[in-house]
Amino acid sequence: SYVENDKRPRRESRKRHPNEFTIIIDRRNGDGLGIDATPEKTGTLEIKNVTPGGLVDRWNKSLGESSREIVKPGMRVVEVNGRYNSTMQLIAACREIEVLHITLIPPGAL
Repeated sequence: SYVENDKRPRRESRKRHPNEFTIIIDRRNGDGLGIDATPEKTGTLEIKNVTPGGLVDRWNKSLGESSREIVKPGMRVVEVNGRYNSTMQLIAACREIEVLHITLIPPGAL
């Protein structure tokens, strides 16, 4: 069986995190996300900085101050448009000029 040798089928869905949330950023006009992120050994990207005026900053400003979907340094990107478990895949997905569905988890959640 698959479970015994941990050779899982590739299309297995990612384990969800209870505090995760997904933001939707439209990059079709070519604007940058405006985040600095560091690859982590866990296959996620840790957000170090959100640049004022970038797409993620504009997303943040569109939300109420108390929203828990405001992207902040220390949060981790865990999935972008269905790609996960690979920092290279996440970075590649973030560079695509399309609508991005970016799933994040709060600091210390992994």
